Amino acid sequence: MRLIFTSSFNRFQTINATQAWSLFLTVCKKDDSLGKNPMIGKYLTVAILGAIIAQILEAILIAA
Repeated sequence: MRLIFTSSFNRFQTINATQAWSLFLTVCKKDDSLGKNPMIGKYLTVAILGAIIAQILEAILIAA
C-alpha cells in the first residue's frame, strides 16, 4: 500500500479518476483499492452521473 498523505502530498500531483474514487470510497486510506486501470474511474463517474440524471428525470416525470 502506497501512502498518499505523506510529507510530499501537497505537491500538486495529478491523480486519475480511479485513484480519486478509491480515495473517496476508502476514506482516504488507499489510492489503489479499485486497481490501476483508469477506465474503472471513468466508468464509475459515468454510472453515478447516469443514476443522478435518471433520478432527476423520474422526479420531473412524476411531478408532471
